[in-house]
Amino acid sequence: MSLVRQTADTTVVRLHSQSSAVAKVDGDARVASRRRILKAGVVAYNDRHVTLPCTVRDLSATGARVRVDGSISAPDTFELIIDIDGFEANCQVVWRKGNEIGVRFLGAPRMVAPKRTQVINPMLPTPKASLRRQPKPGETI
Repeated sequence: MSLVRQTADTTVVRLHSQSSAVAKVDGDARVASRRRILKAGVVAYNDRHVTLPCTVRDLSATGARVRVDGSISAPDTFELIIDIDGFEANCQVVWRKGNEIGVRFLGAPRMVAPKRTQVINPMLPTPKASLRRQPKPGETI
C-alpha cells in the first residue's frame, strides 16, 4: 500500500492489486473492491411484503451501491434481491445521497436458483431481396 495524496479530511491510498483500484480511507472505508454493474434488483422488507424496484450500480463481497427511484425511500435494513443472478443479501444502509444508497451486507450473500434468465438475441440486418436469378446447384455462372 502506498500513499498517493493526503488532504485535511481525506487520505487517498493506492492499493496494489490486479486492478490497481483507488480507495479513500477516511471518507470511504471499503474492505473489498467493487465492480461496476448495471442490474435490475428489488429492495424487499417487511418479510418481503413490501418491495421497491431498484438498480444495482456497484457490487462487492461486502456491500453495494443501489439506486432507488420513486417517492418511497428504502428503510435502514432490507433484503436486496437480484433475480437474474439468484442473488439475495440482508443489507444495512451506510450512506444516502439523493436517490442512491450505499449498503453493507449483514451476512454472506445467498445464491439461490435464478428466477429468470437473460436472453440476448443478436440483431442482424435482414438480407435484401434480389431480383437476380440464383444459380442452380452445380451450375456455373
